[in-house]
Amino acid sequence: MNYYIKTTDEAALWTALETAGLAEKFYDQEDELNVPTGEKDWVPSGAFTWLAKCQLDIIGTIYVPTGETIESNGLITQATEAIEGFHANLLADLTTEQQSLLPLIDAPATPVRVWA
Repeated sequence: MNYYIKTTDEAALWTALETAGLAEKFYDQEDELNVPTGEKDWVPSGAFTWLAKCQLDIIGTIYVPTGETIESNGLITQATEAIEGFHANLLADLTTEQQSLLPLIDAPATPVRVWA
């Protein structure tokens, strides 16, 4: 099922996904900031990459036209303004518990992006 998520920023998005069991951190074992605890063990504390455990389309900040135009160097473009929040689309079969842990919003009337 398709879900729409809105958070304050990207960090909040990943934290919510992690809380719902839909993302995890993948740590670079070669990063010198990871603390070794033995010959083969280490404490993850250095660089990491987020890995989604579902289909995730990160949109980020959405900009909408204001109706005004801007002229610069002879070019005329539409002025835009940011919509509050950091947006993403999620395609997954979520449990009721996972849904309650995510900052889900109602489907927009005119989505910026949709799944193919």
